[in-house]
Amino acid sequence: MLGMRLEVEGRERLSSLPPCVVVANHLSNFDLFVFGDVIPKRTVSVGKKSLRYLPLFGQVYWLSGNIMINRGDRKGSIAAMDQIVTAMKARDSSIWVFAEGTRGQGDGLQELKKGAFHIALQAGVPIVPIIANNYPRSIDLKAWRSGVAKVAVLPPVSTEGLGIDDLPELMERVRLQMSETINRLDHEVAQQQGKLESK
Repeated sequence: MLGMRLEVEGRERLSSLPPCVVVANHLSNFDLFVFGDVIPKRTVSVGKKSLRYLPLFGQVYWLSGNIMINRGDRKGSIAAMDQIVTAMKARDSSIWVFAEGTRGQGDGLQELKKGAFHIALQAGVPIVPIIANNYPRSIDLKAWRSGVAKVAVLPPVSTEGLGIDDLPELMERVRLQMSETINRLDHEVAQQQGKLESK
């Protein structure tokens, strides 16, 4: 519908994933389309409570079982995390979180929020980074073929044996993997576009 070509590497990793916390970079409103085809089955997302007020989308989002939290309410967010962990175990499902908390608009990876990592540690499940290139910088939605969105499913990062004291190191390790992957995917897309333009 958007005229984008989606290229996915590591899709085979999705077939054998246990319940996990999927962390993705957040680039634009089109992320739901770009990541939607790649996110594992039996996965719901965590979004801000204000989404429910978006006409039609908000109601569909809520009725689909996605979890809404009030980011400004610390106590409420902690209670929501406990509910998320309980729901994951009861439903044998995974959670999808935009780890930056807000859209980066293709300007590179922002600071990661702790919520997704707390959930993974509490639930004792792996973290699976699913990363897209900075596609808003390289697509042209006015064109019939608007460009390429490239997505990589990275290997699961185990949380087994880790506690709250390990949180900073875990977050930094995942952030570094995400950042390196974004840079690599951007480089590959730039090379592809260069070849197309030279033809």
